[in-house]
Amino acid sequence: MAELKSISGSGAEDLFIDLFADTFGAEKAGYLYSQYPFFDIYQNARFADFVCESGAKRIAIEIDDEASHNPRLVSKDKFTDDLLKQNSMIHLGWDVYRWTVRQMQKQPDTVKDELRLFLGSESRFKEIDDYLPTQRGQALDGGKLELREYQQEALKNLQAMRENKETIALLYQATGTGKTVTAVMDAKKVGGRTLFVAHTMELVNQAYNAFKSIWNGVSVGKFVDSVKDYDSHVLCGSIQSVALNLDSFKDDDFDYIIIDEAHHATADTYQKVLAYFKPKFILGLTATPERADDTNILEIFKNTAHKLDIQTAVEMGALTNVRCIRIHTNIDMTKVRFNSVQYNIRDLDVKICVTERNKLIVDTWLNYVKDKRTVVFCASVKHAEQIAELFKAQGVSAMAVSGGMKTSERNEQIAKFASGELKVLCACDLLNEGWDCPQTEVLFMARPTMSKVLYTQQLGRGMRLSEGKEFLMVFDFVDNASQYNAPYSMHRLFKLKDYHAGGTVLGKKGQREAEIELYLKGERPDAVIDYPVDATDYEAVDIFNWQEEAAGMISQMEFIRRVDVQSETIERYVREGKLVPDLVIPMSEHRVFKYFKEETLERYAQEFGWKLIDDNNRKTLFMEMVEQMDMSYSYKPVLLKAVLQYADKQGRVKIEDIVSHFKAYYEDRRAKGLKVEKQNSIFAKGGYTDKETERNILSNPFKRFEDMNMMRHTKTLGIVEVDSTVWKKLSDDEKAHILSVCDKKLEEYYKRIEK
Repeated sequence: MAELKSISGSGAEDLFIDLFADTFGAEKAGYLYSQYPFFDIYQNARFADFVCESGAKRIAIEIDDEASHNPRLVSKDKFTDDLLKQNSMIHLGWDVYRWTVRQMQKQPDTVKDELRLFLGSESRFKEIDDYLPTQRGQALDGGKLELREYQQEALKNLQAMRENKETIALLYQATGTGKTVTAVMDAKKVGGRTLFVAHTMELVNQAYNAFKSIWNGVSVGKFVDSVKDYDSHVLCGSIQSVALNLDSFKDDDFDYIIIDEAHHATADTYQKVLAYFKPKFILGLTATPERADDTNILEIFKNTAHKLDIQTAVEMGALTNVRCIRIHTNIDMTKVRFNSVQYNIRDLDVKICVTERNKLIVDTWLNYVKDKRTVVFCASVKHAEQIAELFKAQGVSAMAVSGGMKTSERNEQIAKFASGELKVLCACDLLNEGWDCPQTEVLFMARPTMSKVLYTQQLGRGMRLSEGKEFLMVFDFVDNASQYNAPYSMHRLFKLKDYHAGGTVLGKKGQREAEIELYLKGERPDAVIDYPVDATDYEAVDIFNWQEEAAGMISQMEFIRRVDVQSETIERYVREGKLVPDLVIPMSEHRVFKYFKEETLERYAQEFGWKLIDDNNRKTLFMEMVEQMDMSYSYKPVLLKAVLQYADKQGRVKIEDIVSHFKAYYEDRRAKGLKVEKQNSIFAKGGYTDKETERNILSNPFKRFEDMNMMRHTKTLGIVEVDSTVWKKLSDDEKAHILSVCDKKLEEYYKRIEK
């Protein structure tokens, strides 16, 4: 199993991403976060195989071998350690799901069905943005603290809100810009008893230290599993502990409440806390206010006191300037397979783990960087080790580090890098430790990645401010790729179409524009005078991003669900060229994804006379379909009667119950000497099996409802489910009406075929 689960991207990871893409669409797979870092309940660093956010939920997915579930096949320590990891994720409020490699290999349809069931067939995923630089490790002195201009502005805005009788607000600032400090200063200014809540121990501890350092003269305590300082003037607690112990507090115990990571505030635990307490003021803190479930966070927090994104943070001097030099290689990546999230690791290794490219990386450092502290991001542990050895051969103090190393050994090497004893760190997964070294001056992006999250994480390792550090220099190693499998680069990330060697990508306001004028004159900024770049070097960068293009489009899968026509018709029209996709993405030689613009869907719907289906009208169209039920056979009303009779509160019915209902219905007619069905029907012929009955149901009456996304079948679980946008809106009277319509339609049908 170890070889299948490399952090750099493994066969198991690739397989899971493929199944995820097949289930939800390739564009949705971009929301999967591989090897997500977190802390267990004992504050040990951990990694979840995959994490994604859907609606208000954070979902962890673990890929195991069978032995991981069997205490007889693994050591006792390993088994209990895995249990602790899983329990800690659940304690954080995450949904946790596990699949084995063998399941994915042998039962892919089962895994896809379970994904739909567990995550929702219409899951609304969002990007996880908690990957930017943090304030971790900064010493604060409340007496000497000098706030930045934007922090002062935020405090001024918050005071003005309170003077205007506002009681709740949102502080939206990029991680690493000091929003926790701003919140502490505001709470200190108000002076009342304060509650700070967060969803991880790390955030609770950071807040605790900030309050202790800044707000002198008051008691600061914690409210977590093991420690409950009820009487402290400032209480820093986990949201879970506070929510579970509300009866220990009076509703007016706190004058000021701070909600960290406020984009989670729609979750039940947060809502429970917010509904209970009646403070004078509530402040939400977030770096990610957007939500994929269409829940506007401002519906809770009403007003934004201050906003500061990463680009603005650099412009204002809260994070360091960033420059970029592009180094072109002769590596051809056009044939490297990908699955919308990452490259096939085996294909990638073959292409980039080669002597000539590794040598280019080392030569670039020797020619451009000299003695500046540099982190080289590599594709794999093997890749990192190879490059580190080449550096050492040139007399450069370098070391490869990875999560697979002993903690003590890894920490020793990181400490040497921080002190300057080591000049180069070659890393494949170091960023996942949440590590950053403000003294880092240079990043080598030698690991091609299709993940915006991963690239931004890497960038964040060097963006912290440090004395004497004028800017972060990023070297993008640019391999030959098609527009569809092009990896992220600085220019693609920030949508910059023109490149000047060493030029500013992120900088103070107007800096980039001023430098471009300088480059146009054949000159270069003083800041890059030590870098051997030609001032006249210019490159037009292709920043086409198919993930972004596709994100605003409709996949062929979704197209079928949006119109009242059978899937076979759509597939045939695409083959015949009657429906032309706006975007066709070749994932590999034999695999393509097709996307349509919303206006294209509307145009074709009008051209062919199709009705458009959405969540708002699906129930109405369902009722119309019932009323106007076309019947070549009696199957549709029999299916609807079975569903209404056996469905649970979620609208789910076991397929075996539907089969039993069908058999009972037609055998009852046979016993009574009534017409059973048309002669070619299996029910008229008799002698049919349960499997034949099920196959008949799913291929005839059910298919029409499925194509209109009104019902779906979870094959391996044996469940038929009515779409929630239909089921939840059906009243008891409407269900009774459907039954009466079904009886009427059956009566009319049999009168017709008996003639």
